[in-house]
Amino acid sequence: MLTGNKGEWSEIYTLFKLLGEGVVYAGDADMNKISTLFYPIISVIRQEEMRMKYAPETKTKVVVVHADDKEVMRVPMESFAKKALELLDQIKAAKGRAFSLKSIEDFMHSVMCYTLKAKSSDKTDIKLVVHDLRTGTKPVLGFSIKSQLGSSSTLLNPSDATLFTYRVVGDTPITDKDIARINAIESEGERLKEMMLTGYKLDYFATDHATFENNLMVVDSFMPHIIAQALANHYTFGINGVDDSIAIIAKANPLGYKVRDIDNIYRIKFKNLLVNVALGMTPAKEWDGKYEANGGYLVVKKDGDIVCYHFYDRNQLEDYLLKNTNFDNPSRSRYHYGSIYRGEDGHAYLKLCLQIRFK
Repeated sequence: MLTGNKGEWSEIYTLFKLLGEGVVYAGDADMNKISTLFYPIISVIRQEEMRMKYAPETKTKVVVVHADDKEVMRVPMESFAKKALELLDQIKAAKGRAFSLKSIEDFMHSVMCYTLKAKSSDKTDIKLVVHDLRTGTKPVLGFSIKSQLGSSSTLLNPSDATLFTYRVVGDTPITDKDIARINAIESEGERLKEMMLTGYKLDYFATDHATFENNLMVVDSFMPHIIAQALANHYTFGINGVDDSIAIIAKANPLGYKVRDIDNIYRIKFKNLLVNVALGMTPAKEWDGKYEANGGYLVVKKDGDIVCYHFYDRNQLEDYLLKNTNFDNPSRSRYHYGSIYRGEDGHAYLKLCLQIRFK
């Protein structure tokens, strides 16, 4: 019996929904469909025990199912559409972390689909062959699926590789007594505010993981400093939205830009980072600049609609990522951050952990 969480069942919902409709629409920054921009689906490719290809023929209203490029059956598109609606209702009603759905699994098996998650070693959740009506091309594209049907998805997962170290600085060195008093405060934000009221501030010192630092510098040579500032603002002042943090950073203008629209300079840098993380870059692996999810994103909305953020339409993808992501607080006990400590050199330091989650 297959069991999975809402996000995993959303991958099967996406498969059924796309095959039932035969087309996917682009979305704007607010996840509204763009009626004039859509992509007819030539086929959906899944790697089960064998290579499966599901090809919707919209004129005949059937989906042709191939196994290793040999036709094995034809299924009415309406069957996929009905099962998509049934699955949507069951996902919404499901309780608990993981659950099974027998009627859905029976239908999956009938169309030679046996796993919730297609086999993949990268950020690709589903592979589509779409017809780009503007270029006439029919490329095979890998898409990452983000679902709003369950808990918020994470764009950048926290780990020991996403720790940033700051030096605690002031007019005079902080005392051990002040360190103990400040560390006794439970809330990260209140702790950092108390540190500031005591006359100290955070000065970016290092990105703990050298590979992540190098990956950030591929995006922009000053990206580690910019992210460190945004992270400090998040924990200290509760500036959660990635988009919201840009105005704060631009006002401080730590890189000293002398242009009229400073906000846009920092916005471009953040957009580049978010796209790179969304489509291929991970903190602990040296990034070669190649996108693994080379198609972009498919977003399953709360009402069941699916919108596409095609990499060819980079502006929409950038705007969606910027508007729909937050800085978040991962487990403090697991990642060991947020408390002031005395380094071997006698200076006081504090670590903060980066996590970016969809709203």
